[in-house]
Amino acid sequence: MTGRGKPTTIVKAFVANFLIFVLSVGAVLAADLTNPPPAPPSPAPEAAPHWYVKLGALGALDQSWSSLFAQQVVEVLVPGVGLVPVGGAGPQVSLVGRGATYSSIFSVTFVGGYFFTPNWSLEVAGAVPLWLNIKITGFSATPPFSGASLSKLLPGAVPITGVYHFTQLGALQPYLGAGIVPSFQFAVEDGFNTGGFFAPTVGLVAQAGSDYMFNRNWGVFLDVKKLFIWSTGKSTGLDFGPPIGTISAAATIKTTFQPWLFSTGVTYRF
Repeated sequence: MTGRGKPTTIVKAFVANFLIFVLSVGAVLAADLTNPPPAPPSPAPEAAPHWYVKLGALGALDQSWSSLFAQQVVEVLVPGVGLVPVGGAGPQVSLVGRGATYSSIFSVTFVGGYFFTPNWSLEVAGAVPLWLNIKITGFSATPPFSGASLSKLLPGAVPITGVYHFTQLGALQPYLGAGIVPSFQFAVEDGFNTGGFFAPTVGLVAQAGSDYMFNRNWGVFLDVKKLFIWSTGKSTGLDFGPPIGTISAAATIKTTFQPWLFSTGVTYRF
């Protein structure tokens, strides 16, 4: 009887240890199932671009109103010729019924801007300067006659605007802006008025438009600006042409310059 008890005891010990091992493995597996390993962190979203540039075509449609002022021209009687202007005298007086127009132009525009937030940006615009022809309007029996070129102006204007971008529409992103527009001259070419000069000034600008972004970086734009510039030009002489030539006389042109600027082209953000 004693011999038979030992195998039974050994079997019982083996079964007990096996059950303990199985229960231990089950507990470990259960702990792994209830506490899965942490998922790897997802990559951080790519930051939106802050800088942007635009390049495109520009059309400037003139809308302006000008008042002209000049000294009275002194004339002398030359036998066999008649009255000949020799110079200006006295204060400048308004040339009632006379005005001036500025020609419209087509050019290339470029814009640089910076997003301070996803919706607000500050941008500066410019364009390749082209000559504006300033022509006199209104009837006169003496020079300059209607349609004559008073002078040609090579202007510079730099609209600086704060812009709010509407981003709720996805790829289509309309915007509104407003700001200032410093303006100045690069050069003045003589016409009927000679020795001309336009004083630098600062006007106002209103802006509306839209970007359409194909992806994070590239898109196209359509932009409209309305400028409000109050400009003053002065000249020191009047050119009556041969045989009289140029006489010394002061003249002034005061212009409320309100052109529309239309532009379209490519947007790049980075």
